[in-house]
Amino acid sequence: MTVALRRRRPPAATSWTGLPLDHLDPDVERPFWISVAMLPGVGPATIARLVADAGSLRAAWLGGLVDRAVAELPGHQRQAAAAFLAYLRARGLRRHAAEILAQGRRLGIRAITALEADYPPALGHLDLRPPVLWAAGDEAAWQTTGVAVVGTRRPTGYGRAAAEEIGDELARARVTVVSGLAIGIDAAAHRAAIAAGGRTIAVLPSPIDRLYPPIHRELARQIVSTGGALLSELSPGRRHGRPDFARRNRVIAGLGEAVVVVEAPDGSGALLTADAAVGLGRELFAVPGPMDAATSRGTNRLIADHAATLVTSPAGLLNLIGLRRGGHPVSIRAMSEAEGIVLKTILNRSGSIEELRDRTKLATSPLAAALTMLEARGLVTAYAGATFHATPAARRSGWGRRAPEHDDRAAASA
Repeated sequence: MTVALRRRRPPAATSWTGLPLDHLDPDVERPFWISVAMLPGVGPATIARLVADAGSLRAAWLGGLVDRAVAELPGHQRQAAAAFLAYLRARGLRRHAAEILAQGRRLGIRAITALEADYPPALGHLDLRPPVLWAAGDEAAWQTTGVAVVGTRRPTGYGRAAAEEIGDELARARVTVVSGLAIGIDAAAHRAAIAAGGRTIAVLPSPIDRLYPPIHRELARQIVSTGGALLSELSPGRRHGRPDFARRNRVIAGLGEAVVVVEAPDGSGALLTADAAVGLGRELFAVPGPMDAATSRGTNRLIADHAATLVTSPAGLLNLIGLRRGGHPVSIRAMSEAEGIVLKTILNRSGSIEELRDRTKLATSPLAAALTMLEARGLVTAYAGATFHATPAARRSGWGRRAPEHDDRAAASA
């Protein structure tokens, strides 16, 4: 199976680029944008066409152009949209929008239309951009430079460690880490950014009040409480389905100045985000993996096909996208001789306890004790209880780059 990426997205029938929007009053237009954007099958291209034809979405609604657009939809979409359209007529479009907005306010969620000043600037230059976004959190998160980090839901320890290091370095460089809140690579990048004291944005495939996946409700709370944000194209109360994952991936790619794919097997949703990044003209990067690893087939092929630039280290990634490293190296208190040996070994290459025993020449008991202490210090982490990896804090410490005699002196002082 090959990874086919578009170099350029074909032009839409109606383009948002050059569409006159400055004369429109966001307050007057808001209810029409919120309600029309909720019609099944009516997406950015249709809304752009309606605005181009009528001058505003309000005029398109009042002039019957929305009804005409719904009538042109295919089969099941036409039926669903027509039913919702009838509901809007009976309920009253403005009343419907006011109720959705009030529901959102009670939950700490607000609507941002493409007409408003606080709409994400990275998306404001796209064609086609989401007409309406629903947001929870600090708008500063999407007003600053962002880089997307995506990957498989079933990462290896190597992939998880790479995502953590990249998320950590980006956050320390004051870059907003953008991802999709999914299990695996996404969650690792979000958590690393939070741990580094930075901002992160989770773009959801679901409404914010029906958060998906549910297991990450606490992570979502942490994202908002630490100055980050949650974004979704779906209004409060809506159900999500498979097409919404594809829309989510495009927003992730649009919010980032660059997209980094950490691990992605064939068929991974992360490759759809990579595809969207190329279509939107974003820089695409990929972390290489072992040639026999299924989780790295997609990323390795992106690199081999010259669709993505090779990432060899988090610092190298920052240099490639023109950013400086942030933060300061952590200081490590004097360690025991065994801890120093084990940490240097893991910094050189991750491994299982059996592999570390062979490489350090330590007996199992002192090796296990050293690993326990290193984990307690936050310098080593274990994935699936089997493979041990150095944490971003350990890599920033510079411990592995110290001369052996310096390490020996430090160990002797323990």
